[in-house]
Amino acid sequence: MKWTYRLGLTTSAVALAAGLAAATATNASAASTTRPSITDVWFSGNAGPGQESPYVTIDGSGFGSTYPSGSSDDNTSCGTYTNNGDVFGNQLYFTDDTDFEAGYSDSNSADCVGVTVFYWSDTQITLEFGNAYGTFQHWYLANGDGYAVTIKGSSYGGVVSGLG
Repeated sequence: MKWTYRLGLTTSAVALAAGLAAATATNASAASTTRPSITDVWFSGNAGPGQESPYVTIDGSGFGSTYPSGSSDDNTSCGTYTNNGDVFGNQLYFTDDTDFEAGYSDSNSADCVGVTVFYWSDTQITLEFGNAYGTFQHWYLANGDGYAVTIKGSSYGGVVSGLG
């Protein structure tokens, strides 16, 4: 076999291998950016001011085995708190439609109420709010409040119910 023919075959094999590697990397990247699916959210605990944070349980799939990394929300523009949970950028946060938001942060600010992850699996998450919960105006949940929860780019909303 002539060396030029072998060189051509080698070059073709290298190009094919590089193309397969790029396709595999693209498929792996697409799989890792798949958004989770949220199918239900339910609440347990007590409603209203002066109560401890209720638990917020989120059912679905594709949450992954670990929650996003967060940063402490103990020192906020609203004051200093202990055990106020974390903020998670736009990867994990909760919004009571008219009263407060918890767990969100960007480069300029962070929510005054943090989030604590109590339990996390690929199919279920249980959250509670940090110690700033219930300390100001209407920073608490009540049955009938509209809400939205966002996890890794997926959002789900409804009306709070089930609190005592």
